[in-house]
Amino acid sequence: MKLIKNFNKFIFLILALIIIAIFYNFKFEIVFNTLVLLGNKENEARKISFSITERSVQIIKNKFNNFQYESKRKKDQLDVAIKIKRGFLEEGYSNFILNDGNYYFKDNKSYKIKKTITNLNFSNEWINKFPKKIWSIDMSNKNILDKKSDKVFKPIIVQAKPLICGEKLVYAKQDGNIGAVDFRSGKRIWYNKYGNSNSSGWPRLKGFNCIFDKDLNKHIILLSTGSGIFCINSQDGSLTKSRCNNGRLGAYETRVSAEFFNNTVYVATINPSGIQAYNFLNGKLLWHKELGGANPWNNFIIDKKREMIFLNMGSPDNSLIVDNSNKYKYSGSLIALNSKNGKIIWQFQEHSKDTWNHDFVGRPILSPIKINDKEIVITFSKSGSVYFLDRDTGKPVIPVEEKIISYKNFKYKYKNSINPKNILDTKYYNFIDKDCDYCGLNTKIFGLAPPIIKYERYFDGSTGGPQWATAAIDYENNLIIFTSIHNIIFKHYIDFIPNPLTALPNNNTVKNCTSCHESKGDVKVIEEGKRFIPSLFLSTKVHSLNSFKEYIKNNKFHKNLDIVNKDLEDAYFELRKYDDKLVKNEEYEIFSIGKTIDITNEDIDLKNGPFGKINAISLLDGKIKWQIPAGTYFNQKSKTSIVGSKTFGAISNGQNNDGVSFYTGSFDKKVYAINNKSGEYLWSADLPASGSALPLVHIDGSDRWIFVIATGGRVANDYSDSIIAFHQKLN
Repeated sequence: MKLIKNFNKFIFLILALIIIAIFYNFKFEIVFNTLVLLGNKENEARKISFSITERSVQIIKNKFNNFQYESKRKKDQLDVAIKIKRGFLEEGYSNFILNDGNYYFKDNKSYKIKKTITNLNFSNEWINKFPKKIWSIDMSNKNILDKKSDKVFKPIIVQAKPLICGEKLVYAKQDGNIGAVDFRSGKRIWYNKYGNSNSSGWPRLKGFNCIFDKDLNKHIILLSTGSGIFCINSQDGSLTKSRCNNGRLGAYETRVSAEFFNNTVYVATINPSGIQAYNFLNGKLLWHKELGGANPWNNFIIDKKREMIFLNMGSPDNSLIVDNSNKYKYSGSLIALNSKNGKIIWQFQEHSKDTWNHDFVGRPILSPIKINDKEIVITFSKSGSVYFLDRDTGKPVIPVEEKIISYKNFKYKYKNSINPKNILDTKYYNFIDKDCDYCGLNTKIFGLAPPIIKYERYFDGSTGGPQWATAAIDYENNLIIFTSIHNIIFKHYIDFIPNPLTALPNNNTVKNCTSCHESKGDVKVIEEGKRFIPSLFLSTKVHSLNSFKEYIKNNKFHKNLDIVNKDLEDAYFELRKYDDKLVKNEEYEIFSIGKTIDITNEDIDLKNGPFGKINAISLLDGKIKWQIPAGTYFNQKSKTSIVGSKTFGAISNGQNNDGVSFYTGSFDKKVYAINNKSGEYLWSADLPASGSALPLVHIDGSDRWIFVIATGGRVANDYSDSIIAFHQKLN
């Protein structure tokens, strides 16, 4: 209670400061210094001060909206969940197959299991001109870190692509550390740290930028951090205080590269979700666009001719629970904004309520090829779809299939690309379906469905599909080339339970139920999460008396019970009193368990094939030209060698447009070169850990340099802090 009172006092203080700032035009420094004196940490004080002085009216509006939303969110989530489940029961199961008391989506397709690929296909084209390793260094300056902290140094996953900035190779880490080296020798030039971490232990920083300031005759690094953008002199790593309002823009977390156009710096932010524009010379905030509950965690792109920003959006927080809030307003979308004022021009959204975590990923692609005389922007979804859209209208230029899942009054809309067809595999779903003997408690829906109370589901999207680093463009062969993860299945169970847990009614039939069900309305988890016995709470909110009796008699877990109708009726009415009381008093909470299925069964490995692929799609018509396994992976648990590893790296190519791409990210700790036209591998080399970022390919006269960041971090004993340079003579 004391915590709540203190929190309310803090909110009151913030609102009071906002009002004072509006009427007395307080500057950032005054509010910032006041908050620091009151004991707030510097980064938090900066964020609050920025909000108060730059966006005070919007903050008051947000606080009011959040208060309204929080007061009704709990009931809203429950109402929607019950509405979906009732709709499912009332639908008559027309969209489903009933099998032994469990319900499955109808699927009349037949899938043939292709012969598993046993080797990567290499050509001899580069046999006499393989790139050679020149140098390798640790990215962190351990001496500096040791002086600043007593903590033991531990490598972290780095996903930001290194850049050539002037004559230096610059790299950045998610904890704010940034360094520059001589790209030919690897000799360290400078090393520094700015801002706070984007996150602890998880890769968040996806990019940073380097621009050239003609007036200063200097390259300026725009470094994204957990507390705004820092404008850094590439010569010595110091702040460029004559730009960006003393060298720093904004205060919010940003995970992606800032973009620069017409002396304006564009920044996509997290918490709050939005996009901002700043005057590069004086640091003034020009505009800020709020983007609601979903976050822009991918690098974005600007069409400079149209003065339009193309921005991919992820899923909202707590996306697994459907409600009617605005958190889905921009989720799973490509948004086009006016770069002058931040107004949204159009939005293309895949799901109206994205509960599958089907983020739109990667930096959108501005295609160099017109289709039907229209200029195209291409975007990718974790669902496995790739969309070709008109840049001016956001309408699909290559047709898109639209579907509706209907549960009576609840309708769920989503889209799929037709060309290319969905790039994900379906064989694994079928295999699990036949092998999953513990599935099917109450309602088990296998496939694409929004979450429903009391059910177990499997879905892709959590980590599968096209990956964060988007695609490389091959101008010579008119292709886009990108990585994807396949057959990563997330198992999830959702229910509602009393809070606090409350004893079920004192009824003999209900008491008999507790031989399986928990007596206080909790969910019983069995076999380390392989099986769930649902709560009896809300049974009467979902079922009518007749459907309750029918379900008890026909479901495979109950049909052998000898219960007379009168006893079932008595139990139902007692449970209804129980449900009514808890719902009226809002004494309930969501129960949620989810985990990625550990694919270690050798039979699955051998039957299914690649877990990761590299894909080539035509820019002319969207059709898949080829798909190849992404490197290799040896599964220690099943002792199975898999051709086609999970892949968390990326594809890059060089400026000389010679039809070659470079790939890292497979668990075999290698870097690969690929012939874009044929899909054949040309070369590979060992790395100290799996590649974790886009490789940088730099052409210097007749020399090609390939810089690879290898920090691993995805499997046991696969970690490093390295950046490695390879060199190849082109002539």
